[in-house]
Amino acid sequence: MSLRDVGGRRRFEDPEFTLRVYPGSIAEDTIYCPVVARKTTTAAEVIERLIERLRLDRTKCYVLAEVKEFGGEEWILNPSDCPVQRMMLWPRLALENRVGGEDYRFLLREKNLDGSIHYGSLQMWLCVTEQRRRMVERGFLPPPRPKDHDDLCNLPDLNEKTLLENLRARFKQEKIYTYVGSILVAVNPFKFLPIYNPKYVKMYDNHQLGKLEPHVYAVADVAYHAMLQRRLNQCIVISGESGSGKTQSTNFLIHHLTALSQKGFASGVEQTILGAGPVLEAFGNAKTAHNNNSSRFGKFIQVNYLESGTVRGAYVEKYLLEKSRLVYQEHNERNYHVFYYLLAGASEEERAAFHLKKPEEYHYLNQDCFTVEGEDLKHDFERLQLAMEMVGFLPATRKQIFSLLSAILHLGNIRYKRKTYRDDSIDICNLEVLPVVSDLLEVKEEMLFEALTTRKTVAVGERLIVPYRLAEVRANLGQCFGDVNMVYPQPCGTHKYLPPSGTGRTEPRLDEPKPGLSVALRDPHALKAQLCLCW
Repeated sequence: MSLRDVGGRRRFEDPEFTLRVYPGSIAEDTIYCPVVARKTTTAAEVIERLIERLRLDRTKCYVLAEVKEFGGEEWILNPSDCPVQRMMLWPRLALENRVGGEDYRFLLREKNLDGSIHYGSLQMWLCVTEQRRRMVERGFLPPPRPKDHDDLCNLPDLNEKTLLENLRARFKQEKIYTYVGSILVAVNPFKFLPIYNPKYVKMYDNHQLGKLEPHVYAVADVAYHAMLQRRLNQCIVISGESGSGKTQSTNFLIHHLTALSQKGFASGVEQTILGAGPVLEAFGNAKTAHNNNSSRFGKFIQVNYLESGTVRGAYVEKYLLEKSRLVYQEHNERNYHVFYYLLAGASEEERAAFHLKKPEEYHYLNQDCFTVEGEDLKHDFERLQLAMEMVGFLPATRKQIFSLLSAILHLGNIRYKRKTYRDDSIDICNLEVLPVVSDLLEVKEEMLFEALTTRKTVAVGERLIVPYRLAEVRANLGQCFGDVNMVYPQPCGTHKYLPPSGTGRTEPRLDEPKPGLSVALRDPHALKAQLCLCW
C-alpha cells in the first residue's frame, strides 16, 4: 500500500489484495483459489467469484469462514463482512506465510438445508491432498483430470502453460471455442463438427455473452443485438495465422448474421455473399509451405440492415493482394488456384479458344510443384464457374477473365535478349508467343511488342520512348501483372455491391450517406493478422 499526501494529511490508497480461499472437499482438485479483492469487497462478492471460477453448483448455499490461530476455530463471515479488512488484522508473519499450516485462512463452506454449516477438518484434508499428490508423482495413482475453463480469464493461475493446457483439454473434448473475456479463441479442428445447424442458431439468439458454451454464433449474436439496441454500427475482426480457419469462421459469422433476420431477403444475401467466397478463394488463395489453401489477401464484408433489423444487402472489398506470387513462388509453393483450375477443368473448345497448355509448360507455374494432395481441379473449376454466375458475372465477362488469365501465363514465357547493335535496348527471342497473346488480349501485335520492350517517360515537358534494359524488364513486367485491376475479376469491384437477391439492384457506395445499420467483418490475410497480433 502506498501513502499519498492530501491537504497536509496522509491517507492510504485502496489497493488490491489476493485472498487465498481453500474450498476443501467442495472442489477436491483445487488446493486454494486466489481471489482479487479490495478492502470494500464483501464476502458475498468473494463467494460469487469463487462460484464462477470453481464452477460450483449455484443451487447450493455457501459461506466464507475465517480460521484463526487459537484451536483452528472457524468464524463464519456475514455476507456484508469485508474479508480484506479482517485479513489486515492478522499478524505480519501470518500475512507473509499464508501457504503453510492451517492458521489464518479463509475457507469455503457449504450451508446445509437446516441452516447449519458443514464443517470439515482442514488439516486432515491437506494431509489427504498431500498424500494423493505423492501417490500421483510415484505413478500409483493417475493424474487428476484437468478442469477446463470456458473463459481463460477464470484460470486460477494464468500463464502460458496453464493457458495451453486448458485449450488442449477443451480441444480433446471437441470444444474448439474458448473465451478470453469478450474475445473468442478458435482452435481449428480440421474437420466439420455438428455445432452449426439451425438448433444452435436458435440456441444462441439474444443471449448474453458467456451464459452459454463459447461459440462463434455468440459473437455474431452480440454484435447484431448491440447494433439494434445502441443504434451503432458494429465490427468483428477475425485474426490468426495461416491455416487457423479465419475464412471458415467468417462464413459461420455471415450465416448467423443473416439467419438472425428472419424476414426479407436474408437467405438471398447469405447465398450471394457465400457464393462470392469460391471466386475470392480461386483468385486470392494459393498453396504455401504451411497451408494448401492460404488466403493471400484480406477482405472486408459489411452486412447492411434496415432499422428493423432486416438484411437489405452487403458490401465486399478486398485489399493487400500478394502481387509478387504471380511471377515468383518460394519452394513448395504454387501460384494462385485459378490458373490450375482453368488448365484442368476447361473443355476442349475452351482450351483451343484460350490457347491453353499443360502447367509444366508455363514459367509462372513450373517453378516448384504442380499438385496438391486430395484436390479435384475439375470439380473446383465447375464450382468456380457456378459461383461466378451466382455472383453476377455474365458469360462474356467470364470469357474475358479466362482469356486474360491465359494471356498472363503466355506472357510469362517470353524470353528477352540484348540487341547486338545497341547495348541499352532489348529484343524478344520467341516472337511466336506474340500472336497468341495478341489474340487473347485483342490488341495489335505491334502495340504489344512496343509495350513489352519500351516504356514512356516525360522529361522537361517532352514525352520520350525509352527502351527497357534487360535487367529491369522482368521486374516491370511482374509489376504490370501484379496490378490488382488487371488480375482480379472484380467480384469486389464491379460486383462488390451485392443486392438482396438476383434482382440486379446494387448497394450505394460506402462513402455515400445511407440510412440503416451494419455489422462489418474484417478478415485480414495471414501476414497482416500476425502483424496485428504482434502489435
